[in-house]
Parts: sequence; structure tokens; C-alpha cells
Amino acid sequence: MSKPNFQLDDIKAKAQGLWQDTIFPRFNIDVIFKKKTPCPSCGGQDRFRYDDKNGNGDYICQQCGAGDGISLIQKVTGLSFLDALSEVAAIVGLDATSNITDEDRTRWRKDKERRDKEQRDRELKRQEQISRKAEGLWRGAYLGESSLYLKEKQVDKDPNIKITHDGNLLIPAYDENGKMWNLQTIEPDGHKFFILGDTNDAGEFESGGGRTGGCFFMIGEVQPDLYNNHIICVAEGYATGMSIFMATGRPVALAFVANNLPKVGAALKRKYPNAFLLYCADDDSAKQSTGQQYAQKAIEITGGAMVLPDFSQVQESIV
Repeated sequence: MSKPNFQLDDIKAKAQGLWQDTIFPRFNIDVIFKKKTPCPSCGGQDRFRYDDKNGNGDYICQQCGAGDGISLIQKVTGLSFLDALSEVAAIVGLDATSNITDEDRTRWRKDKERRDKEQRDRELKRQEQISRKAEGLWRGAYLGESSLYLKEKQVDKDPNIKITHDGNLLIPAYDENGKMWNLQTIEPDGHKFFILGDTNDAGEFESGGGRTGGCFFMIGEVQPDLYNNHIICVAEGYATGMSIFMATGRPVALAFVANNLPKVGAALKRKYPNAFLLYCADDDSAKQSTGQQYAQKAIEITGGAMVLPDFSQVQESIV
């Protein structure tokens, strides 16, 4: 290859702000800004983080190290440094020539499809493992009678949750077909967590990894009328949901966290197509804005309405 007619600094300057949406996609590389994801090169679960720290497509991977956008392209495609540099130059308009062929793009696309499938398979296997662990912990829980958390929140115990001997609450997370995928624990001081997962790439025991998206716990019983609308409330946490149930008698689906509201809403709509979903904003002021934002997103998917913590003002008309 002839000597390129551009300088490295020229490429870096032209590529600023273009790595994630313009440059990487040309090589079938997907990155998410400042979020732990599988590495585009070596896979894994959450070992990779793209932060574009210096504006050069910068990243760090716990397995294969840190680098800039050029080095990531090299790792994923097998191109030499000069070839990767030349291709990026062509993409940003510094050099009109490119040595990438359709066969190269097909190979990279197939490699990405293979990596994506392997990642989906690993994720499903992990989710199934945690589902079995959740069911085992649920069945084998050593039960107690009192919960400081319930007492302080002044809410009732739902008959379908459990209190352990040390005062923890156990709340199952089910999908729309009734399969338990996860289990939330609420400790007496209010600390909440789901099933602990496996060890990560650094050998540390970590939380997460189990399925929660679209999973919920239903307080009360849904008795749908096949011909008329029936109301199901949707809330985040247990204390808020039980407070709503105690005040209204309406069934309440717990989404556990704000960003799960749209997925839970969609699952409920599939299961109860005639239901009118009433999304109830969390009464934690630190989360209220976030809760309302995700409730609005859910309404755009399922229709329904949103109410504030005092439940006195409907924030959205029926869609």
C-alpha cells in the first residue's frame, strides 16, 4: 500500500463524535456509551465499556485491555493498523479510497451475528440458572412472622410473599405466563436486591444477570371482564404498590424498578388485552421524575393513564 496522504492527527480530529454512530457501524461494531456490555472482540458479559474519554473512540475491556477506536477495529476485523487507519480516513472523508470488499463486510457481518447469538445463548443460560436458584430459595425459605420493613412502611403483607426468619421479604418476579425468573429480597432496613449472579470476569461475585425485564408481582387478584375494561394499577416498589391496593382494592402489578414499567405494561396488555392500565408514580421524590418518564413511555405503548403519588390528578388521558 502506498503511503497515505493524511496524518494521524487529521483523522483523529475529523473522527471526533463519529465513532459510535458512523465509524464503528461500518465494521459491524456496536457500542453503548458508558455502559458495561459484552466486548465486541472477546465477548463476555459486562467486561467492556466504551467511554470515548479522549474523543478517539476510547474503550476499556477487562479481558483484552484498553485502546482507541483504531485498535478496536483492528481487534474485531483483523485489519493491520495502517489498513484500519486508511479505512477510517475514507469514512470521514480524508481519502476516497477503500480496500474493504463486499466479502470483508459479509465476513464481519457473519462474525457479528455469531457473537450476538453466542451472547444471547449465554444470557439465556444465565437467566435459566438464576430462575432455578430463585425457585429453590423460594421453596426452601426458613420462614418468620414479623417484618420491620412492613411495620415501618405501615403496609400489609401480601399472602403470596414470604417473610424469612431474619425479617427479610421475598417477592417473586414472574413473567406473564407465571414462570418465576427472579426473586427480590427486601431487608429490614429497606435495602433491596435480586438474586446474586455468578462471578464476573474479575472473579468477583456480582448481582444481576437474572431476568427482570417484563417480570412483575401481582398484588391482589385480576378478575377481568371479557367485554368491559377493568383497571390494573402498575407501580414500582412493594410499599407503594401495597399502599395503592389498601387504598383502592384494585390489583397492582409491581414492576420493581422504573425502567421496567414499559416492559411490564406490554406484558400485562398481552395477558389482559381489555385492561385499563393506571401507572402510579413512585412516591420517592428522588425517583419521581424518572418514574413519570418511564410511565409516560409505557402509556405510549399500552395506553392508559398516569397518576401522581396522591392519586388525585390524572396526568394522561386514555390513549
